[in-house]
Amino acid sequence: MAAFECDRCGRCCVSLGAHIIIERQLSDRDYYCSSRIDNTHFSVAVEPAFRDEIADAYESGFGNVQSENPACRFLRRNPDGNTTSCAIYATRPKVCRDFRCYRMLIRNQEGVVCGRVVGKTTLKTTDSLLENLWNERIASLPYGNGTAWNETVQKILAGSGYRADPVE
Repeated sequence: MAAFECDRCGRCCVSLGAHIIIERQLSDRDYYCSSRIDNTHFSVAVEPAFRDEIADAYESGFGNVQSENPACRFLRRNPDGNTTSCAIYATRPKVCRDFRCYRMLIRNQEGVVCGRVVGKTTLKTTDSLLENLWNERIASLPYGNGTAWNETVQKILAGSGYRADPVE
């Protein structure tokens, strides 16, 4: 098994949606929140780069109402303007920490990651040989039992020089 490594892409922030409700502001950086997904309550600390922006949004009522933006209210554009980041990453709730945007890594013969399985059985890759192998031999496999599916996929890929590592 491979360990899941978050690259802070923001997919979870979009996939889970605006499930975090800010109940109250505790300080210029700390908020008491709840989650619509698992009905938990928790405190978060906003990272310095986003404190003013989050505070302004909260004061305008953004923290207590469903926004038209389907993403989490703590997903913010980085100062560089090209990427996004979680403004509460270090203190994000358990439901966010447990989210896995991929469930399996696929490595080539050199050990370089060349594919990721997202969802149950969708392959994301730029390796055309892997993509062809996937489409011909794996895409049509019935999922059923996830463990058995993983083992079958690992055997098929190993037979063609790839290594599949499910993530925990």
